Amino acid sequence: MPLVKTAFIPVPPGARPGFDHADVYRDGLGGSRLYVAHTGADQVDVIDCSASTWLRALPGHPGVAGILVDQQADRLFTSDRAADRVTIYQCSDENLLGRVTVGAHPNGLAFDRTRGRLFSFNLGEPIGQNCTASVVDLASQQIAATIALPGRPRWAAYDPVTDQVFVNIRDPAQILAIGAGVLEIRRAIDVPAEGPHGLWIDGDRLFCAADGNALIALNRDTGAVDAVVPLPGIPDVVMHNPELHHLYVAIGEPGIICVVDTQALTLAETVQTEPGAHTLGIDPDRRAVYAFLPASSGAAVYLDQ
Repeated sequence: MPLVKTAFIPVPPGARPGFDHADVYRDGLGGSRLYVAHTGADQVDVIDCSASTWLRALPGHPGVAGILVDQQADRLFTSDRAADRVTIYQCSDENLLGRVTVGAHPNGLAFDRTRGRLFSFNLGEPIGQNCTASVVDLASQQIAATIALPGRPRWAAYDPVTDQVFVNIRDPAQILAIGAGVLEIRRAIDVPAEGPHGLWIDGDRLFCAADGNALIALNRDTGAVDAVVPLPGIPDVVMHNPELHHLYVAIGEPGIICVVDTQALTLAETVQTEPGAHTLGIDPDRRAVYAFLPASSGAAVYLDQ
């Protein structure tokens, strides 16, 4: 069954158009909130998924790009790209816990909950040069390590099974595996497409959305390519609903969401959104997909039926 548009949630516009990453928090009582980086407003917008309404904004996040929620740790992290820092909240009550200066222009985030370490992947200065990963120890709110990267990082994720952080590198087209304990790059997985961008881990498979108009499925352990799914545009953010085995891929131009069946490894559906809508969020409990529309200043809500 297709994605069906059911609502539009207006979001107060910022000084400039533009949204970036989003993540969901479940309150344990059946409610959920979606946090989205409103880059054009230098703030994090909070959306009530139950009521499909904009609730409020968390201000003071210059150039905010990355959003990461860890449900078990009750933490919300942001990468404030224009301020060269990450921000840490207790997510349940949105209490600000701290801000830590990291490398230049932080972007993607990953979290090792066991050790209490946040990985911030930094674009460098000038952007694309001198790229690093800053490892933040949450207990001390200090930098535990800085890891040099071979190129511009995109999105990242921590895999508790292998105790590694995987991060996409645009050029060379690779996925790096960083040992979360040793804080060193253990290996590089070559990606057979230009510009790895969005990344998701599903079991022993890495899903990499690449600028070369393709979604690449790779074996996490061997690096073998399981499938190359052609896409009708340059992808950005990817999100996964494991119950439905659906991976949602946001493509800003022409403005679409591609739904990929992660069992069959095929493109199941393409849904039109709006030009420039390169990011999305999901609430798996409601089977809801939120496409963030910069021109319309809001979120279109789709139900996966």
